[in-house]
Amino acid sequence: MNDPALGLAAIILAAVASQMLAAALRIPAIIPLLIAGVVLGPSVLDLFNAHALLGDLLDPFVALAVGAILFDGALTLRREQLDEGVGAVVARLVTLGVGLTWALIAGAALLLLGIDHRIAILLAAILTLSGPTVVIPLLDFVRPTPHVDSILRWEGILVDPIGAILAVVVYHAIFSGGGGIDAAEFAATIGVGALIGLAGSAVLLFLLSERRFTSHLEATAVLAVVLFGVAGASALRDDGGLVTAIVMGLTLAHRRRELVERAPEFSETLVNLLLGVLFVVLSSRVEPSAVADLGVGGLAFVAVLILLIRPFSALVCTLRTQTTTGERSLIAWMMPRGIVAAATASTFQFGLREAGVPDAGVLVPATFLVIAVTVVVYGFTARPVALALGVAEPSATVRQ
Repeated sequence: MNDPALGLAAIILAAVASQMLAAALRIPAIIPLLIAGVVLGPSVLDLFNAHALLGDLLDPFVALAVGAILFDGALTLRREQLDEGVGAVVARLVTLGVGLTWALIAGAALLLLGIDHRIAILLAAILTLSGPTVVIPLLDFVRPTPHVDSILRWEGILVDPIGAILAVVVYHAIFSGGGGIDAAEFAATIGVGALIGLAGSAVLLFLLSERRFTSHLEATAVLAVVLFGVAGASALRDDGGLVTAIVMGLTLAHRRRELVERAPEFSETLVNLLLGVLFVVLSSRVEPSAVADLGVGGLAFVAVLILLIRPFSALVCTLRTQTTTGERSLIAWMMPRGIVAAATASTFQFGLREAGVPDAGVLVPATFLVIAVTVVVYGFTARPVALALGVAEPSATVRQ
């Protein structure tokens, strides 16, 4: 499609139509969104080309959109939930769980994909990510009991910046030729992101302290402050903006109901649209042939992630906690990958290819294969599994 306006409109239309189809079929929206991106993108029908349309603005757009989605996701978290045994499990999942997942996936990638050890370690770091772009829609669809919902929601939101920063550190280690992970770099990114997040939160609290403007202007102000904070932190430290978005969301979480009432356009319209557009845009960049080239080894790799690595990591992290057997089992069966993993892999692959690192071209197809399979598997099985385990609300109406 040569007309840029038509191309952009096609992306938006595909995103909205996919979400409407998912609502009609009562399936997670992520599934038709992924399919739409691949089918309508340059590899199949070529109705639009996101890279040609946005050029150098594509990666900044993705970063800002992910920041807005993370902020909205963090608004759903409640600190009081951590007092009900949730905090101990979440802390383990985003520390010990990330470490175990990283090490085990790296080993699986070396064994099953046969790729360069540096790419295996980087791919594993990328695949420690999950994120609210996939976790929250699935939780809304599955409707687990509050305890397990809180655990998975907190993990899905907090693991994104941790995994993304880990991936960035590994990426720079590959380029520098260093063999170790720089803990100081990791801590600095967390610190910068948190400080800017607190500063942005102070601005938002001031803007919302009194009813000075209409709800439309307040929604716009929230968006502007969040995006500027995300961009500023990312400019100082790679992926620091993810931390900023989450800190701002957590700081304002106690006022979520007020924010939704006063600025409903932010979460009810903008975030849903951004979520849909991001999935369509990023999945359109995948070459089905490159994914197919992974062959049986690729499918075995994803199977190991779903059937062995996530269950083992989750069960280790939930030992001797207040979670029941059913809750532990559902946590072990929920680790979809989403937008941040896709964006990170896409960003890194180009630079590594240019540097001549062997097997760099495997990053994107392997990541998208994991995203597609985990979303489909968990999307179609998570609710029946939760119901069978007795850890889901037995309602006939499933939220989208």
